[in-house]
Amino acid sequence: MAEAELTKIGKLFFLIFLLIFLISFKSLFAQTTITAKLSDDKIGVGEIFTLSVTIDNGAGKITIPDIDGLMLRGTSKSVNMMYSSGSLKTIQTYSYNYVAIKEGFYTIDKITVKANNNTYIANPVSIEVVSDSVRNSILNKPEGDSFERFMNYREDIIVNNTINKKEFYIYEPIYIEQKAYSHVPVNVIGISKIPDRNDFLVYTDSSERNSYTEIIDGKRVNVIPLKKEVLFAVKQGEKNILTTPFVFEKNNMFYDRIQYGEEEFDIKILSLPSAKEYKNFSGAVGNFKFNTKINKTNINIGDEVLISIEVIGEGNISIINMPNLNDDIKNYFSVYQPKIFETNWFENNKMIGKKTKEYILVATNKGNYTIENIDFCYFSPKDKIYTNIYAKNINLFIDGNKNYNNSQATLNIGNDTKKTEIMQIRNNIIKKQNDKNFKLLNINIIYIYVLLMIAISIIIYNFEKIKKFKFLNGNDKISNMDEILEYYNKKNRIEYCKAVKEFLIKNINKKFNIDSNADIYKELKNKNVDEETIKNIKDIIDSCQFELYSGNSINKNEDYHTKAINILKETDKLK
Repeated sequence: MAEAELTKIGKLFFLIFLLIFLISFKSLFAQTTITAKLSDDKIGVGEIFTLSVTIDNGAGKITIPDIDGLMLRGTSKSVNMMYSSGSLKTIQTYSYNYVAIKEGFYTIDKITVKANNNTYIANPVSIEVVSDSVRNSILNKPEGDSFERFMNYREDIIVNNTINKKEFYIYEPIYIEQKAYSHVPVNVIGISKIPDRNDFLVYTDSSERNSYTEIIDGKRVNVIPLKKEVLFAVKQGEKNILTTPFVFEKNNMFYDRIQYGEEEFDIKILSLPSAKEYKNFSGAVGNFKFNTKINKTNINIGDEVLISIEVIGEGNISIINMPNLNDDIKNYFSVYQPKIFETNWFENNKMIGKKTKEYILVATNKGNYTIENIDFCYFSPKDKIYTNIYAKNINLFIDGNKNYNNSQATLNIGNDTKKTEIMQIRNNIIKKQNDKNFKLLNINIIYIYVLLMIAISIIIYNFEKIKKFKFLNGNDKISNMDEILEYYNKKNRIEYCKAVKEFLIKNINKKFNIDSNADIYKELKNKNVDEETIKNIKDIIDSCQFELYSGNSINKNEDYHTKAINILKETDKLK
């Protein structure tokens, strides 16, 4: 018996070693690309522009030369991680905000990035600086008597709040932007209260934005971007939205503080038209593009094929039900459980989302097969109609022989199909004497592999015991989990959502001593709970509320209780 156990552990040890080795080997040779981009190609003296440098699949140190005539005002960084084609990619974007202080034509062509023991040169970018203001447009000028008083120097500070319109459909993006204008030096101390956002899903642009100078009616004023958020209504009817009030300190005097920014917008939320004729309606509201991709079409039995179904556009992608492949594909392929990935970002003052559903197929039978009738339906608030987008058919040719030299790939994107040759793409790399080559079989690396594998093997071998121990110790927290699981297994979504919501709120209130009538999000913030944890709690509660209000499930029989338990486990670490 002991010998059998040792043999089992040995096999597990070897498989883990092989897996870690292959993952490490693949990551070492992952391709890194560097891209530089300017927010404008023409700007006026005194105006601000942004230089963005993106490192795709890597991390490194960026060096930008000083340029006479352009003054650096501030920097920010964003990191986006995504899983694609079987590998994890990291995309880092560094933003540099410059003020143009002198006329001329500038080319920034010596942006260097040191990453992965190599030094890369980014593509050159150019910008023209002219004497007159380029952004002095009547369309960007705030309106109203308050702004007129400000422009006549009867007010030192004013906050301008804008909303993109006053009538929306459920889940249509609602954009609210707040900017401060000032004639005198001011500091933004913070916000005085958090506005209520019940009946809305909320996303906030977390990018760091520095103040800049703008010329309005021939007068130079300071502009301070305060907040940009997008809301998605989950209930129809008349709604009131309050903007965020900010506290300002004038002339750097702590006793000269004043509050600006609170304003109420009255809006109307409309229900969607009947979708009886559109049985494939995905739940998407906005403007979207739909396409499918495949890594190859000439296949041998035993080959793996990656099919990606992708939706990208302006709107809330988290509620979208992605299309499925037809069941008859199983006559030719083994189909693995699909994986779904999503990400959001702000671009040109709009929130863009991308959702990808990836299928991995393994060819099992010889023949020809056509992937067809993959469509995506969304509601367009602009056109006020439901729109169907159809993907072009994908023809697959399955041979009975194993082919090891497959250098051709076919990409099917949207309605366009093109055959492309697979080739390696390299950046312009400068080798330096101080760059060190990474040795894959360095003895120190091997030691790390061995220690890591031993630890993982022990954890996996004792997984059931650890799991049982943790469950017994957590019984006081998940006492009503049997009831939740019963609703979940019976697909009783209404009772399930009620139970999960009550379970999560009850345990959070108990954990942090929060009164049941208090604002749970505000209280968590006051107790210094990090924003990511608060957002995760809010996402689960909002998802449950959405199903209770609308009667529709975001995804079929979505699992909320596991997410809730994981959040509660995370909160245990906070005390």
